[in-house]
Amino acid sequence: MILEYLPYVLLFALATMIIYAWGLWRSIRQQQDLSNMLSAKGISKVKKALKKNGAMTEKELEPFIKNLTAKQPFSREQIAVTDPKQFLDSILPYMIKQKMITETQENGKAVYQLRR
Repeated sequence: MILEYLPYVLLFALATMIIYAWGLWRSIRQQQDLSNMLSAKGISKVKKALKKNGAMTEKELEPFIKNLTAKQPFSREQIAVTDPKQFLDSILPYMIKQKMITETQENGKAVYQLRR
């Protein structure tokens, strides 16, 4: 009698284990995923600002990414830009390396513009 319920109990335990492992894996990766999402949103904002306004300095780009946030679906956790200068210092070199934008010096200031 009890033996006929054993497969169901084992299936329930297996399903519980899989769901728990997935949740654990997701929580471990969440911070990195949020950071990547924020960087992608920041790159998009910088590209849009440069396309609309032409060449701009880092100081002129700061207002465009000032209140940027990223949030995953079905999660309360979110990440936001608290220091626009530091955030731009991290994404602008990446954008130059990926050949999205170019950096030139004008009057001793770095000026960024979209690559043609």
